[in-house]
Amino acid sequence: MSNREIEQKILNYDLEIYELEEYLDENFVSVMTGMVDALYVLMKHANKNRELIDDIFKEIEGVVTEEKEEVKLKLIVELIKKLNNRIEATYNKKSKNDIIGLKNRLIKILREIENKKVDEINNNIMHIFMKLIYEEKSIENIEALIKSKKNIEYKIIDEIFSSVLEDYVSATEEENINYFYKVIVIFVKSCFNKDLSKNSEKYMKILNSGSKREHVKLLIDRLNNKKILQEDLKKKYDVSTNNHLCYKDSEYNLCDYARHDYTYQKVITIDDEGNECNDDGLFIEKNNDGSYTLYIHISDIPTLIKKDSYLDIMAYKSAETIYLCDNEITVYPENISNNLGSLLEGNVRNVITYRFIVNPNFEIDPDCFKIERSIIKVGKSLSYNEVDRRLKKVGNNYTDTMLVALNCISSILKSGNLYKDIYRKTENKTTGEVTNSSLANKSNAAKIVQEMMILTNSYVDKYFVQRGYPYIHRIHNAPSSDIDKNIMLILGIDSDTLRNNPKCVKILNAVKERYLNAEYSSTSAKHYGLGLDYYSHSTSPLRRYADALGQYVMYDILFNENFDDKTIYKWEHILKEACPYLNERIKNNALFASEYNYLVAKKKIRKK
Repeated sequence: MSNREIEQKILNYDLEIYELEEYLDENFVSVMTGMVDALYVLMKHANKNRELIDDIFKEIEGVVTEEKEEVKLKLIVELIKKLNNRIEATYNKKSKNDIIGLKNRLIKILREIENKKVDEINNNIMHIFMKLIYEEKSIENIEALIKSKKNIEYKIIDEIFSSVLEDYVSATEEENINYFYKVIVIFVKSCFNKDLSKNSEKYMKILNSGSKREHVKLLIDRLNNKKILQEDLKKKYDVSTNNHLCYKDSEYNLCDYARHDYTYQKVITIDDEGNECNDDGLFIEKNNDGSYTLYIHISDIPTLIKKDSYLDIMAYKSAETIYLCDNEITVYPENISNNLGSLLEGNVRNVITYRFIVNPNFEIDPDCFKIERSIIKVGKSLSYNEVDRRLKKVGNNYTDTMLVALNCISSILKSGNLYKDIYRKTENKTTGEVTNSSLANKSNAAKIVQEMMILTNSYVDKYFVQRGYPYIHRIHNAPSSDIDKNIMLILGIDSDTLRNNPKCVKILNAVKERYLNAEYSSTSAKHYGLGLDYYSHSTSPLRRYADALGQYVMYDILFNENFDDKTIYKWEHILKEACPYLNERIKNNALFASEYNYLVAKKKIRKK
């Protein structure tokens, strides 16, 4: 039978796919060509023809597994290449979306052939690999493929790179622009960079065809090794600039309410030495019955900035303070974050206080939690190093006695929940950032701060949920079993090896995407990573807008006692809109920070 006859018999259901095996020895070319041609037709309506498509794939996969002849393997590669080209040329967008999983099966077949290590075939396979993976929009797969393949014909690289540039120039949707840009950066930073420079004139011509677009101009500057203007990079990611810094102190809210007076307390703050943005203060006192009262004081944004004022809107647009390698972009003007709102030593400040009762064994009483408006005077600002030194050699003074009690409470909290320890360790291993949680195993000071903040964030969320009040929750979905295995693998490898080993790239990206995916939600749910049924961000209002937004809810509903349906519905609507925006904004902030830090390291950015 000819390949045309075989194709028709398959499409007309005149024979079973397994019956084709008897013709393979006689006419391998016709049988394989007929099956692949039939696949092309069937995949146009993939959902309806799923069973027959699966049978054909199984037959081809079986042939590839058993076949050893180079000529036959080369034919299969050519047929897959032809199939993919036909799909790209004739399928509509919906049809292409329906067969993403089937394209993965094509990649699997090619990988099986590649494993047979036939040099004559491998270049051809790479050409198809590049196309399939690029269409699949898998950044980690593209990066891993390029890192693993150094001897690819320039013609193949040129063809793919030109195609990416053309897509980038014509892209209009932000998601596609970002994807194509990431692929371009991977190529530019890769081992193919020298090859690409051979035809730079051609690539610049493609880019200049779309030079009216701002994102294209930015890339041209980068490829030409020109220093990129910081403001242009901010525009690319829509990062807010600090134009609110021109506002005067008289325009701040500075309102007040009846407050508990805790100015007698010797409140301490613990942060990096020289830090001026202090969100939180701690105090603990012993009661007559041997128990303790723990006070966690948090900066009070609503007494400084009125909701829906210009400063509030700007903070919402920024979402968070962005920490860069050489500076930071604050969510509020520095006169708020580093002065009026900051818990600075010797200063009287309005705060929101979270009060806990701790039993003589340093365990939190879950039924004795209160939220109050208060006023405090900060007694001492301590650095992490100073706290650690004091705890090693405890003196006979009130501050040291208080630090010992705080350390005991944090040790109990830490040992009582292994989930959050794994979550924080995984977070630190994958991001490589130095944080309180990354130091918590080495520094008692960092452990105290981490545990006090987690405690507060959990109890505040629980307080609102149990009373049926709206709040901005921090939620995290349960990881799948395969991600659990990857997490254990990551924790067993030292950080430098992990980030410098190409084999680990895919695992790291999978863990980041599918495990480190906590987000804000107007609907309460568990934070599986931390092993907590309730969690929020409520302790860093000077650095994160979500924390401040929670305080506005707290004032309106709790402190002002507006428990009516109208107020509840109003906040439910506000939070429902705010959560997805903040989640997306934070992702873009991270992309901006990553690219900015890279450009600074390469000395390719300028401020003016």
